[in-house]
Amino acid sequence: MKRVDGKSVAVMVLLVVVVIGALAEVVAGRAVALPAAPRAASWQILMQSGDAARVRGDVPTARRAYLDALFRARGEGSTRGVLRAAEGFKALGDTEVVEHALRIAAALGPEGSRDHAARLQALRDRLDATDALPLRVPVAR
Repeated sequence: MKRVDGKSVAVMVLLVVVVIGALAEVVAGRAVALPAAPRAASWQILMQSGDAARVRGDVPTARRAYLDALFRARGEGSTRGVLRAAEGFKALGDTEVVEHALRIAAALGPEGSRDHAARLQALRDRLDATDALPLRVPVAR
């Protein structure tokens, strides 16, 4: 018979504990190794999840999704995305974030379409935020 030293026994015990832990995770329905959370491709996916959360009445989840969409759209330079996020916050009644989003959209400027400028102006008009924001939006021609 071959003699087993203490280090080998300790390593085998450790491996058994790790395997048992992994099996417990599988039985509990969780992944053994947590993969990185999938990142949404763009602000549109985040807006869809925010809209869905708002429809089902989950305001905190909707607010978080709209906020993520707002900053993703800003990062992508998408005035359309920023305006869409502002509309989501408007639906939640969060006028302070809407005003901030409108400032972001004004800084980005219209994306070459009258539609974006019109949406920006309509949101400004609905919020009566004329003292915090410029009254007119330049239209790219």
